[in-house]
Amino acid sequence: MNLSVILIGCNSLHYLKPNLASLAFLYHDETVEIIYIDNASKDGTQDYIRQHYPKIRMIENRRNRGVSAARNQGIREATGKYVWLLDSDTEVNPAAVVAMQQLLDTHPDVALCGCKMYGTDGEVQDSCRHFPSLTGKLSAGLQIIAVKFDLPIPHPDAHYDKFAPQPFAVDYVIGACQMFRRSIIEKVGLLDEKIFYGPEDADFCLRIRQAGYKVYYLPQVSIFHAYRRVSSHHIFSRLTFKHIQGLIYYFMKHRAIGRGKI
Repeated sequence: MNLSVILIGCNSLHYLKPNLASLAFLYHDETVEIIYIDNASKDGTQDYIRQHYPKIRMIENRRNRGVSAARNQGIREATGKYVWLLDSDTEVNPAAVVAMQQLLDTHPDVALCGCKMYGTDGEVQDSCRHFPSLTGKLSAGLQIIAVKFDLPIPHPDAHYDKFAPQPFAVDYVIGACQMFRRSIIEKVGLLDEKIFYGPEDADFCLRIRQAGYKVYYLPQVSIFHAYRRVSSHHIFSRLTFKHIQGLIYYFMKHRAIGRGKI
């Protein structure tokens, strides 16, 4: 098996329908497997997949196990040379898949990569990032509050050039689109299940970097990402609390109030 596509969802059928339709070009490829992990959806997702995509391997959880645990379930089942973690609110295309696989094929020092992502507003998203820092997260939180209450937006944290002409190394790419060599799991382990929701993607990339491998961002290809980030839209939600818990754990784990340690 060459590629294992891993999707997770919780009451996300509205997004999964276009996502799965965009993956149709891989559905009958014998070198590709698609694994979907459902975190206790109540919106008919399981029946829809069984009816329309019977070849997809589905794992049905009785409760919402969070992002890391659900993705790890898929990684454990995966048999592909490459694993592609993909959010259910994305829509993909062959060019992006080919480019990411080719980069991993030709750059043995690169263990994980992601590509450019556009949102519903047509803007390029901040999907390649520096490792989380306390000041950066405080700035991001203030920006969310400023937008919500129509206040002056504070100066943003430093960003990479998402419009660069060639692929380049970054600290991490967000978990909405991460393709990596399955063999790297033997060196750095699975996603940290103590992080229910964010920043499991930064933690995973940091461990990859600490193991001596690179993480790359491909700006020349792109996919669509609706960016259904609940913690950004509902400041006082349970997921916001889980996200803050994850950040505190991340900072304590890596002793990285500033940038992550390589």
